[in-house]
Amino acid sequence: MKLNLVLAATTLAAFAGLAQAATFSFASDSNQTDFTFGGFGTNVSDASDPTDPVTLLVDDSNGPLPALEFDVEFDADFTIGYVSSAMVAPGIFTHNYSLNGTFTFSNLSGTLLTVNIADGALIALGGQNTWGSTDTILGSDNPGSVEYIWAGGDLPAYGVFNGTSVGTDDAAFTLTFLQTALGSGVSLGTDMMPNNEWRSEGSYSGSAFFVPAPGATALLGLSALVAGRRRR
Repeated sequence: MKLNLVLAATTLAAFAGLAQAATFSFASDSNQTDFTFGGFGTNVSDASDPTDPVTLLVDDSNGPLPALEFDVEFDADFTIGYVSSAMVAPGIFTHNYSLNGTFTFSNLSGTLLTVNIADGALIALGGQNTWGSTDTILGSDNPGSVEYIWAGGDLPAYGVFNGTSVGTDDAAFTLTFLQTALGSGVSLGTDMMPNNEWRSEGSYSGSAFFVPAPGATALLGLSALVAGRRRR
């Protein structure tokens, strides 16, 4: 009996301290009917398509299992603030912005995944007073803050559990084919913010670390205890 209790306690401790990595992603044109992102001024959001369908992939961090596919609606709401610009080559500049906000994935059952980014960044490559056709959105727990909230069922083989991630987490979008009604790229006002409505394609990848909920961990420990008794 003592050995069984030790086994259960060991199992509990192992799962309680175990943070498992999971990766999430979608391809740039999984929404083949419309653009992925849009924006104007300080706002960056999902495109104007009322459904914004994408295929979200959940993977076991490059492990042996095939990626799981979820057909979902993508929504995003970010706010950017101008920080600085730097010339990287004659006539070519990077424009750097702070970024804060949220993006979500939903299906018929409701919101499946919510990701909050604080103290992230948007970096655009372009001319002295323009964005070119591509930029990036970045968020990380080091520095800044990225929080994943998974509302679906537990996926233990993929390191995904219902609840909030524990870090270190990250998220990144690559925006391409960026344009306005006037053509490729975006002009900037005197405040260095986009002064025309724009839209773009976008791809996404990110990683998050979850741990089993205390109830699930206790159940695992109880299962270990029961299994130990049956072996006697």
